[in-house]
Amino acid sequence: MTSVAKSLYGVFPIYKPAGCTTNTIMNMLKKNLGVEKMKHSGALNAYSEGIIIIGLGEAVKYNQAIRSHTRMYLVRGVLGVATSTFDCTGDYTKIAPFHHVKENNMEEALNELFVGKVVQTSPNLPSFRFMQRSHHPGSQLVNKKQYESQISQIDIVEFDPPSFQLHVHTQGRVFASSLVHDLGATMDSAAYLSHLCRVKQGDFGFREALHHYDWDIDTIRTNLYLPSNDPQVNL
Repeated sequence: MTSVAKSLYGVFPIYKPAGCTTNTIMNMLKKNLGVEKMKHSGALNAYSEGIIIIGLGEAVKYNQAIRSHTRMYLVRGVLGVATSTFDCTGDYTKIAPFHHVKENNMEEALNELFVGKVVQTSPNLPSFRFMQRSHHPGSQLVNKKQYESQISQIDIVEFDPPSFQLHVHTQGRVFASSLVHDLGATMDSAAYLSHLCRVKQGDFGFREALHHYDWDIDTIRTNLYLPSNDPQVNL
């Protein structure tokens, strides 16, 4: 490890493209920078894209606080089909009618049933059954299979059945595929997540994010944000 690499301290946002895993990105960054002490603020699936915040050096201790920051996602779903993984990577498990689903009915269901504190089970677990309201303390593990998510706002940005797009604002993690799956069931149809993009995390968006061609030690060093005792100040 070079002296420059040892001196790296802070956080920086990157853009993760679809088609690669978060672990692949982390290994690439570690190799480019020659560092070992590095953490991210929340993984994205291989088919997803968007903002990931990286912590270097002693700044990794702020990553847990960063994970709880507000996030905005662009969520794309397809009505009429359910899959085994709730997303585009799974096998079809159900075909259902969708022409009866109207935008105003979907908007009403989203605001009434999917905004607030909700308990979600990871879609990778076969025991997933439903999403429901919860009064447990915020953003924590409810049990080994269920997580509480805080969804503050959902807006329909495009409705062109069978496709639709949502802007989902959260406080911390959320299983977007579970949300889309349950929304389809709520509408007496079916649905799966076709694409996910994390548009923003904290104050970081696409304008601040470094793309893969900027992942060199000099560019990253000049784009580091230095956390204060309250990470929300700078993030």
